Amino acid sequence: MDIIVSQKTNRLARQYKLKPQELAFADLVAVGWEPEDAWAAAIREGITWTKTARAKAISELSEDERVKNRVDSVRAVLRKNQVEALRNVTNKERKDVVSEAMSKENMLYDLQTALTKMSIGSKEWLDTKKMIIDVTRMKQDEVKDDESTVHYFLPVQYPTGCQDCLYCRCDTCKYKKSYGET
Repeated sequence: MDIIVSQKTNRLARQYKLKPQELAFADLVAVGWEPEDAWAAAIREGITWTKTARAKAISELSEDERVKNRVDSVRAVLRKNQVEALRNVTNKERKDVVSEAMSKENMLYDLQTALTKMSIGSKEWLDTKKMIIDVTRMKQDEVKDDESTVHYFLPVQYPTGCQDCLYCRCDTCKYKKSYGET
C-alpha cells in the first residue's frame, strides 16, 4: 500500500532508495520513536499478523542498511542543530540559566525532594541534610555587577575665569563677580 506524498519527499525517498513509508519509519526512529510505534504509524500494515511475524518484519526493516543510513543522517542533522542552538544562546538566556542554577530556593527544593526519597539515617540522607544546612547558610548578598556602578566624569581643570567658563563664553557673563573679575 503506497501513500501519496509530495515530490520533495518522493525525491528524498528515491535518494535513499526507500519507499516513502520506509523513509517515514526511519525518520520516526531517528527522532526517538520505538520501532514498533514507528512501524504502526508509518507502515500501517501487519495488524493481523502474528507477533513474531510482525517483530521479524520490523527488525528486518530496522536492520536494512538504507534505513540505517537515513537514521544516521537525520540524527547527525539533529545533533548539529542542537549544537548550533546552544551556541546561539544569548547572554541574557545564559545569565537566566546561571541565576536559576544558583537560586538558593531551587537548591533547597531539589535537596528536599531528594531527601524525601532517601531512607532516614542513611549516609546519603545525612550528607543531604548537611548540604541543606550549607545552602541555608549561604551568603545573603548576591554578586553585584559592574553595571550598577555609577561613573562621574569631572573636568580636569576647573574654570578660573571667564575665558575658561563652561557655562558662557562671552563678555556678558553674570558670574564674573564670583571669579573676582569686574
